[in-house]
Amino acid sequence: MKENIVIPIKIERVKIWFRRALETATWLICLGLLAASVVVATGSALLWLVSGSEVILALGLGSGLLLGLAGVWHLLRKLDRAVHQLRCDMPVA
Repeated sequence: MKENIVIPIKIERVKIWFRRALETATWLICLGLLAASVVVATGSALLWLVSGSEVILALGLGSGLLLGLAGVWHLLRKLDRAVHQLRCDMPVA
């Protein structure tokens, strides 16, 4: 009976899958920020319709705006990084 059992896993394959998982997580965070901004703004508008309080509307719209700006900023940085990688990886013709 063997004492040492070796499971052959190529570390490069693990690195690629880990990179893909992190890339997916960054996209989900970006889209989640944008979706949260819409939900917060819509929720505050509905609460304003029910209660009539302008403070709730202002706080909700302000929070939704901040979340939306964070999502758009994250999306623009991600796209800029992708363009930069494409520029650096393309061969010079």
